[in-house]
Amino acid sequence: MLIFLSLLNLLTTPTPPPARKTLFTVEVHNVRAATGTVQIGLFKPCDGFPDKCRPAESKHVTATKGVVQAVFEVDPGDYALAIFHDVNSNGKIDMRFFIPKEPYGFSNNVRPRFSAPKFADCRVQVGHDPKTVSVRIE
Repeated sequence: MLIFLSLLNLLTTPTPPPARKTLFTVEVHNVRAATGTVQIGLFKPCDGFPDKCRPAESKHVTATKGVVQAVFEVDPGDYALAIFHDVNSNGKIDMRFFIPKEPYGFSNNVRPRFSAPKFADCRVQVGHDPKTVSVRIE
C-alpha cells in the first residue's frame, strides 16, 4: 500500500515546464566581399576565451556584402561571440605574424590590440525576451 501511495504521489506531482529557449539574433556588419563564409562562434562562460574554449554552438553563413545574420536558440544566460569572415573558404582564420589577415570581430565590438579579449569584455546577457546584437568585423 505504501508503494502504491508513493507512486500515486509521483504521478500527481506537477512537473515544471521545460526551460524556454530565447531567440538570439546576431547581425554581422561590414562584410566587404561576397565570397566565402562568415563563421560565428557562440561561447558560454569559460576560462581562456576564445582560444582555449570550444563554442557551445557555431554557424557558417554564406557571405554577402554588407550585413549577414544568424539566429540561435539559447537558454537565458551569458554568452560571447567570436566571428570571422573566411574569405577563401579554407575553414580557418588566416594569420600573418600572429595577426589575423581575414576580418574578425567580437561581441560588444571589442577590438583587442595585442592579445585575445577576455570573456567578461565580450559578455552579452540574454534573458527570456528575444535579443539582437550587432558585431562589426574589421
